[in-house]
Amino acid sequence: MKPPTLNDVAKVLGLSHQTVSRVINPAHAILSLEKEARLHGYTLMIFGLRSLTIAEAKTGAEQLIAASAEGLIVDVPVAVSNRELAAAMGNIPFVTLDLDGGKLFPSFRVDHVLGAKLATGHLISLGHTRIAGLLGDGVYRSSTLRRKGWLAELQAAGLEPGPAVHTPWTPDGGYDAMKALIKSSPKKFTAVFAANDLIAMGALLALHEAGIEVPAEVSVVGFDNMPESRFFNPPLTTATSDFDVMARESLDILFARIHGTPRAVLRRVFRPDLVVRKSTGRRGARGER
Repeated sequence: MKPPTLNDVAKVLGLSHQTVSRVINPAHAILSLEKEARLHGYTLMIFGLRSLTIAEAKTGAEQLIAASAEGLIVDVPVAVSNRELAAAMGNIPFVTLDLDGGKLFPSFRVDHVLGAKLATGHLISLGHTRIAGLLGDGVYRSSTLRRKGWLAELQAAGLEPGPAVHTPWTPDGGYDAMKALIKSSPKKFTAVFAANDLIAMGALLALHEAGIEVPAEVSVVGFDNMPESRFFNPPLTTATSDFDVMARESLDILFARIHGTPRAVLRRVFRPDLVVRKSTGRRGARGER
């Protein structure tokens, strides 16, 4: 049987445009996927996971395929068995986000360890030796990997980790965690690695309310380079996680999988860069805390 053409796909879907589905949640990623899908004449259907399990991902996949989706972008952001996930998806064309599929299935992922090392290394290069960590929700794979990069860079520099808190991936989470650190460990850090930009946003507000100047007294670095991060006060230094690249690359992989494109690269990795703005500065720029 020949691979379906774009017109064939449209007929299978029963829609005026082809449909790609993503079993996922994050808002910025969804917006980027919707934009990229439209450029290729596709629309996006979404199945929100009620529980982060392979069984729930399989349920979502079956429902989307029943609704005439031709392929899936699957994001299960916690540790899972690749073999069980591959078995659950069966013959459905799919690509995973942020999970290395190895030899079992196509995937696109961010090198979270590298990004965290770049962010932490930047703080070290500015002379900071007491670097706290606001590390995200520990149940998520990205939190574990970003913590790993933070710790690895500190260890490589011969430094002990500063105080660390696992927190929700939200401004509220970052705000509450930063207030707790200010109260419990006020002299134990001069810089903060926040595991994402939303956590950093909340941390910046907590520091401001405590009368602690950024970056004169404490430097803050985030992760993701969300579009709003350049408008933070001060504009945020952050490791990149480009959602537009993620959308373009993951859909390219999925289209290749659907159409059986020969010699297509079906496993790809995004390697973050660091965007330096005004939330980081040299240690002791205005005295020691």
